[in-house]
Amino acid sequence: MVIDRVSSCLCLHFAAKSVLEGRTCFGASAAPFVAAILRSLIVLVEIVAHVSVMFLSEVLGVHQKQMGYDYTIVRKYLSDKRYLFWSCLSFELFGLSLIVNATPVVLVSLPGFVFRAAANICRLISILTRKESRRWTEEEDARQSSREKVRRGSSDRLGNHRAASPEGAQVVRRKRSNESTQASAEQEPAQ
Repeated sequence: MVIDRVSSCLCLHFAAKSVLEGRTCFGASAAPFVAAILRSLIVLVEIVAHVSVMFLSEVLGVHQKQMGYDYTIVRKYLSDKRYLFWSCLSFELFGLSLIVNATPVVLVSLPGFVFRAAANICRLISILTRKESRRWTEEEDARQSSREKVRRGSSDRLGNHRAASPEGAQVVRRKRSNESTQASAEQEPAQ
């Protein structure tokens, strides 16, 4: 996660630098504005939004789908892997294509770049305004039934929380670590 953020920040930084040096398709009058937008996205999207999401999900146990899921753009971004793939690929391609001055790639990747940036900014707004906490009733929030129990290193955590994903969304259904331990303990006495 950290390496991904660092690489994205560096990509956006060098893209902004290329724009300011006039080595891209943006003219001299638009270059300062484009560079300012790219640099603000380094701070807003790559640092503040992602750090907030990671802190809430990994430390406080709030599931990612509770953060900004009231926004349509965030629902599309999080619930459909095609949108997620397209937007993340476009975000990286946009910066790289500015650096190497590949104007056709800049134009093709711009919509996905804007989509990902907007979705992450909406998530950040939702976190800052605490809009995501109003998604559940006060009773559920008091019981913390809407929060995921954080278990490190477990890929089968998706069964413990309320999410908009259908139950069959996971491709692989594995036994939870405590279930597999119980199953092996039950088999030993029989042998």
